[in-house]
Amino acid sequence: MELLTRFITRIYTLAFAFLLVFGSATAQDYGKLTVQGDILCNKKAKDVMSSVTIYRYYHQSQSVELIEQQMVPRNGNFKFNLEFDKDYIIDVASNTGIHKRVNLNTEVMKGYKYENQKFEFVVDVENGNMENGEEVAWIYFDPSLNDFSHTNQMPVAWQNK
Repeated sequence: MELLTRFITRIYTLAFAFLLVFGSATAQDYGKLTVQGDILCNKKAKDVMSSVTIYRYYHQSQSVELIEQQMVPRNGNFKFNLEFDKDYIIDVASNTGIHKRVNLNTEVMKGYKYENQKFEFVVDVENGNMENGEEVAWIYFDPSLNDFSHTNQMPVAWQNK
């Protein structure tokens, strides 16, 4: 009986230690990146519809996972929260035949203080190439700015992936 009691006590001690270590590792909150955008379109035309679709992109398998889709009201505003250290594809589409893809890398440099961050951008679905309706932009963490930035040219960070 004493052996059984010691065995059960040891199991509970190990389980408690495991939960303490595992719980503290997963409880660390790195915050979130709030992405806000505005879609430029003819807001007076009642037949223009826009949507924003967010995909998580996995480089190794070159696959995507649907995260969220939003129909954008006529005012053109959208907002969503993303996790740090991940890659996303944001697809902004309009029934005008133009859609634009934004590649978003939320990986930040080592030593960066994680906290809730905000990044805002504008997508124009009024003007675009109707022959090739997809235009691409990149959003990434720029260490020289210590903040997120965007470009229409592929940054070096993507060239190695």
